[in-house]
Amino acid sequence: MRQKQFVTRMFGEAITERMRELNMSKADLARTAEISRSTLSRAIEGRSVRVGTIVAICHALGVESVEDTDFWETDYYNPKIDAI
Repeated sequence: MRQKQFVTRMFGEAITERMRELNMSKADLARTAEISRSTLSRAIEGRSVRVGTIVAICHALGVESVEDTDFWETDYYNPKIDAI
């Protein structure tokens, strides 16, 4: 039996909602989080991203630790969603 792989994904709606609240563009967020636009797009699309990316985005958006689970989840790997 093959062991399931886990990935971390972000909730795109939560990201874009917070960006609207802060009047922040995708370029602003990518620059502040020090990530590439393609990585930001993966996060907004709900595809798998690294934990470091989640931390950078949450920090750039001013997300408090008590609310960070509203922005990301750990889930099973899904090749249809998570493929590069």
